[in-house]
Amino acid sequence: MTTPDRREALRRRLADLPPDRREALLRSLGGRRDAEAAGRAWPLSPGQERLWFLSRFDPGDTGYHTPWCVRLRGSLDADALGAAFTRIAERHEVLRTRFRMVADTPAQIVLPPSPVPVEWITVPEDGAAEGAAVKDPVSEDPISEGPVSEDPVSEGPVSEGAVGEGVDRALAAFVNRPFDLENGPPLRAGLIRLGEDDALLCIVLHHIVVDGWSLDVLMRELAECYAARREGREPELEELPTQYPRHAARERARDHTAHLAYWTERLAGAPALGLPADRPRPPRWTGNGGREHLLLPPEDVAPLERLARETRCTSFMALLAAYQAMLGGAAGQHDFCVGVPVAGRSASELAPLIGYFGNTLALRADLSGDPTFRELLLRVREVTLSAMRHADAPFEAVLAALRVPRDISRPPLCQAMFNLHNLPKGDLLRTSMGDLDAEHHPAPPTARTKAEISVDVWRGPEGLGGVLDYSGDLFTPATARRLADAFAHVVRLAGAEPDRRLSELS
Repeated sequence: MTTPDRREALRRRLADLPPDRREALLRSLGGRRDAEAAGRAWPLSPGQERLWFLSRFDPGDTGYHTPWCVRLRGSLDADALGAAFTRIAERHEVLRTRFRMVADTPAQIVLPPSPVPVEWITVPEDGAAEGAAVKDPVSEDPISEGPVSEDPVSEGPVSEGAVGEGVDRALAAFVNRPFDLENGPPLRAGLIRLGEDDALLCIVLHHIVVDGWSLDVLMRELAECYAARREGREPELEELPTQYPRHAARERARDHTAHLAYWTERLAGAPALGLPADRPRPPRWTGNGGREHLLLPPEDVAPLERLARETRCTSFMALLAAYQAMLGGAAGQHDFCVGVPVAGRSASELAPLIGYFGNTLALRADLSGDPTFRELLLRVREVTLSAMRHADAPFEAVLAALRVPRDISRPPLCQAMFNLHNLPKGDLLRTSMGDLDAEHHPAPPTARTKAEISVDVWRGPEGLGGVLDYSGDLFTPATARRLADAFAHVVRLAGAEPDRRLSELS
């Protein structure tokens, strides 16, 4: 073996090491200093800085892990899959970023490109293990001669008894393994072999480098890079006009004075939402959560959608009004804020990028005077349209401008969240990846929540589906179920009788 060949073999074997072993070896060889010198420290975007602070506040919090799972059927080429992830990380700087303190300021440091390993996840046969074991693809001595990795096929398929509960447990352990944002990559990928020509791919990213839009970009590029590798060609990828760290630097330098003046006037004095709790509020927010599911058939949702069209409102506005009515009735309040996530990609050049562009708008509810639902809907319309004109102001800057008192026992300003999702389409729900059949597999729940109560809904042919996430520290599952049923009740009744007053809807 020639010197260049040996160097390349060592480089690949180093890349196949688990992240913690690779970092330890680089430190012992002085490689980390070289890598850091080759990188540049960029400022965090305001949204990233908040997530960085939360990760430091509770390193074990997995509520900001973003998983996506795909079942792949066919002759899977694991090397080509790893090469596809490597190509994507080489292309998107944010996926090879470390988050560290530089001169007493959090910064993101872009490291040089390096191979991205795809881990093989072992599912315990007896289902008794607490978590999934990740196979170390190399021998204990990373410099020794011999095979670089084991062939996972040689172990045989997962037994039928392990498919289901065992696989779900293994997936949950993989998804909920904390990220080390300072020393490790913010992305990992793992495979579970379910049978002959049948595998489950699980991709996990920290929210600090990704949003929902980015997942679609990732899956589109993963399919193209995998197919190109299998076909021996260069992938056809859209040219990137910029990189996320540069966007973050520009975002930090933007002047949001005019937008912040709007938000401070609109939100001044907004009270916290005080839903009656089943348990005493812990002195520190933990994020421990639970989930209840929602499903309203089309005939229950259609009247509310018709009302929205008649009043020149969107379905989002109508559903948000129903959510506010439910919360106001449950809390006995007419004034509170609901947080609404927005994409935050106002410039077309941001469309092909992977990164965390999302923002949160604090929409203040006004249920004063016991209005009819129709009147409330028109109020929500005005507030929403006005807020969208000022959506570029980072939520973190709004909090700072409002000087919201720090209370570590609850989320700031918005204790409730609401989101109407467009159903994933195109690349997220693609049915093929190269020569493989692909099928989306539900990711395991994280049992974490970002708000005291949060509703996510989506409209499909089966009706209005969704989930209600809630703080397990405050509410019992029975209470959460009652809140979910109350929301569904308002959706049905408000659509059928929109001129009823809110006090008559509960």
